[in-house]
Parts: sequence; C-alpha cells; structure tokens
Amino acid sequence: MSASTSSSAGRTIVITGGLGNLGSKLCRHLLENSSSSRKTRVILLEHPAFTHLSNGGDGDNLTNTKTPKPLPHPEAILIPCDLGNIEDVNRNEVLKNAMLNADALVHFSAVNPYPNATWSESARSMDHTFNIFMLAVECNVKRVILASSNHVMGGYKDSPTHGPSSIHPYTNPNIGTIPLDPATLAVSGDAKAYAAAKLAGERLAMTLGGMYGDRTSFVVLRIGWCQPGENLPETLSAKGSPPEFLLEEESGDRGEDFASESRGISEGDKKDELWFKRMWLSNKDFLNYFEKALEVDVPANTLTSTNPACDYDNDEAFTHRNVRNGFVLVNAMSKNSGAKWNLEETERLLGVVSTDDSLK
Repeated sequence: MSASTSSSAGRTIVITGGLGNLGSKLCRHLLENSSSSRKTRVILLEHPAFTHLSNGGDGDNLTNTKTPKPLPHPEAILIPCDLGNIEDVNRNEVLKNAMLNADALVHFSAVNPYPNATWSESARSMDHTFNIFMLAVECNVKRVILASSNHVMGGYKDSPTHGPSSIHPYTNPNIGTIPLDPATLAVSGDAKAYAAAKLAGERLAMTLGGMYGDRTSFVVLRIGWCQPGENLPETLSAKGSPPEFLLEEESGDRGEDFASESRGISEGDKKDELWFKRMWLSNKDFLNYFEKALEVDVPANTLTSTNPACDYDNDEAFTHRNVRNGFVLVNAMSKNSGAKWNLEETERLLGVVSTDDSLK
C-alpha cells in the first residue's frame, strides 16, 4: 500500500485554482481544522490575473483586468503562477520549492471550469494538468488528487439502458452532457470539450501512478455539482454556467435569471433538471471526500479493481478498471435518490457514506 499524507507532525497541501469555488472551500476546511497536534500548511496556486499581482505570463491569454479573488483564509499562502505556461512553471523556483516533498497536490485548476468550455480552453486546461502533474512527480509529492467531473460520463444522461446506480467508476467513458433544450445548449454548452480535458487528466494520472506510484500516488474523484456558497439543492438548474460565461445576446445585464424569465422553463429543461439535481455534491460530502482522498492508502502492484462485480474478461471494463498500482478512481456525488451514479466503490475505498440527498 502506498503511503498516505496522514502525519502527526503536520502536512503541506498544495491546491491549484486555489482562489476558486472548490479550492477556497477546501482551503478553509483544512485550515479551520488545523491544530497544534496536526498542523496543516496550505499553499494556493492561482493565475496572476486573479490575484492582486500583474499577469506573469500570457499562456492563458488572461489580463490583470480580472477581478482579484479574496484569500479564503488568512493563514493560506498564495503563489501566483500560470500553469498553462510551461516556461513560467519551469522558471518559478518559489513554486518548485513549495511542491518539493509536499504531502499532497489537489488539482482544481481549469481555464474555463464550466460546461461551455471551448476546445481551445479544453486544450489549455490539459496543459495545466499535464504541467502540474509532471512537476508533482519531479518534486516527489506524495499524493496527487484530481478533481475530475461527472461530465466524463454525461453521455449516459438520456440512456434508457442505464438506470439507477448503473454508472460505476469503471464504466466506459461517455463524455459530454447535452441539454435537451436547444436554447440551453447554445448557452450552457454540451460539456464535451470540458469533459475531454478531465478524461485526459484521468488517463495521465493512471499512467503516472503506474510508473511512480511507490512515491507519488494518484486519487481521482469524479465530482458532482458543488455550487458556490451554501450550495443548496433548490438552486440547481439545467443551466450549468454562471452569468459571466453566458452568451452576450442571451444574458444581457441580468445573466441566467433574465434568460429563464424571458422564455420560461422549457420541457427539455424540466426533464434535465432532475439529472442535474441527481449529480449534486453537498458541501459536507465534498469536504469529506477530499479529506479522505488525502489519507486513503492506494493499492500497489494490483492489476484489477477489487470490485468482484466487474467482469474483467470484458475488454472495456479491463481498460477502465479504477484501482491500479498507484491509482484509484471513484465517483464523488451525494447520495441523491434515483441517481445513475454508483457509490459502492466510493464507500468501500474512501470509507465515506453520504447521507445528503438533493431530492429529500
């Protein structure tokens, strides 16, 4: 079994996209629960355009006109860096020193973290993942956690052959989540480019775990929808993008609310809304999953998943097996009634049993 990040002497956790929604939530949780007996040091990596510093590189074509994001906790350490610019990564000695022998890297960063990401944005998000994963291996980071996405399996949304609890972590990927309403599709996108970047990250994690799992192990969480702030089930909808990413002609000055009010809720959106509610990930479950992913032992020298229900005589199942040397992949949604996501391996491998349900 590969080593976990658990240590009585304390731990150093590096978080990419550290000023974003998920990075901020995890940062606050880790530091608010840090103690003298188990001190946690959190280092946040964020593109300079989202900090109070000027842009340090043009890899993502961002400028310092972006609104700076606040530091989620006063004890957090912020390092501005452009993960999409390999030259910036290579010459950033502060970044390398922070990563050297860190207990864990948690990777949230994406150029556009929403379903309407373009293929250009997807390619640059892949650069973020590839660059930071290779640096993590080089710097002997003990554990790498990738926040992948339910959109890797979103093609099963309308599949009549996939019912409740049918989507396992070893199920054949089916990227993209296509809204039934063409107007919603035009605004929110089909998530294919976004999901492709996540799937590429999963496969790289699998490969690097197989090569370097004795010193750098990988845990992939295919997370559900965890909204900013309180993240209440009643604010979930069939539109998965915030106002700043909507098409100009659709959003006007009022964002999503304007689009909904101007044309009402379509039949397609009503049908899709149930899918989105069933992919909900509560704040409590989000934090529990990632905390356990930091600590869980990752199997070494294994060729198959330990789930006996999976038939590895099937080539597809063997190709997508979710437990390997230095690598574990699980679904990470709340236990929403009637959801297609299967959480059995999540409960068994992480030891987290969700009790939150968006439909109750």
